Amino acid sequence: MPRSPLQFALPLADPEAFGDTIGVDHDPDVYEGIERLICLAYDGRPFPACYDEHNGSDYLLLGAFEAMDAGSSPVIAAADGVVVDTEDGNYDHCHGDAATGEVDCDGHPERANFVIVEHDGGVRSKYWHLMTDSVAVQVGDTVACGDTLGIVGSSGNSSTPHLHFQVELEGTPLDPYAGEYSQPETWWIDQGEPGDLPTSGCP
Repeated sequence: MPRSPLQFALPLADPEAFGDTIGVDHDPDVYEGIERLICLAYDGRPFPACYDEHNGSDYLLLGAFEAMDAGSSPVIAAADGVVVDTEDGNYDHCHGDAATGEVDCDGHPERANFVIVEHDGGVRSKYWHLMTDSVAVQVGDTVACGDTLGIVGSSGNSSTPHLHFQVELEGTPLDPYAGEYSQPETWWIDQGEPGDLPTSGCP
């Protein structure tokens, strides 16, 4: 499989703590209501492998809020870079409301805690929905692949504890997974089989 110039490691320190992955939607159409479940993952799988207009990869924490409250799991830099933006201090127990189908932050603003890292060649990686007061870096910090950035939470537009990992090239979202509906080059060190987590560990 061809490789991009930049290679990412799995941005999770403890892969065994994560189950399903919800990926980038490659279906160009935009839907409303229940039809927002119509999507196309990089390898052609439909929902729940993706959902409409999703621009990143969500790694869902096994055990949900119970696991999060017991200690959660560190989020790590997927490649070397420089921290260009962060936000912290926002409510981190946002959850799905079965009655409305919307996210409920219990009266708090729907704002995520996050870290954004810039890499060579105009590439940025974004790490979203972190736990309150867990962001471990500041703007201007140089980070190496594997450095801790924060802890998985459920802040912002999040229905359960997970990491939303998003890659952008010159401001345009890019799916790091190679596939028939994505691009021929993988941006992972080893992306694994469809439905599996990419290989953890930095080069």
